[in-house]
Amino acid sequence: MLFLEEGHVDNRERVRHLTSLHPEEVLEALRELKLDRETPPSDEVVDAGLELMKSPDSELRYEAVWALCLHWGHPRTLPMLQAMLEGGEKDLEVQLLVARSIGSMVERGGHPDARSFKTLASVALDESAAAELRGVAYISLRAAAGLLPAEEEVSLPEDIRQLRVDWEWLRELAG
Repeated sequence: MLFLEEGHVDNRERVRHLTSLHPEEVLEALRELKLDRETPPSDEVVDAGLELMKSPDSELRYEAVWALCLHWGHPRTLPMLQAMLEGGEKDLEVQLLVARSIGSMVERGGHPDARSFKTLASVALDESAAAELRGVAYISLRAAAGLLPAEEEVSLPEDIRQLRVDWEWLRELAG
């Protein structure tokens, strides 16, 4: 491990590794950030992670979203996630993780976020988007709205064509 020892996190080292010019070092730092269950990321770590979410490397974007958003649910990342899902992200695997992360963050935060709901609803309604992305967006939206128990969420198919969808509710949320 690069910077975890006896329950202590050196944020300067973490930032140094996250901003390294060596992708493997950055990926290792992101993996360690995902494994850390004790120390929420500092502002400097979040800043470095937000930059990684804009990386041209889809693997770095994916791992940054996983670590900062899905794992930590850091609220400062939500606007970036929304922008990514509103057209800024082209990689399907990253899009799927972004949709899951938005739903998870809104659900865990307990504060319904109108932009997040609208973004997820718009993706679910977008017939030009991949069926799997549309389904994940819909499932994430229902979970964020408190309409989907966790045990049901994990058992649903991700393809929107295989889901019972409340289209009227989606259109209302998408505005």
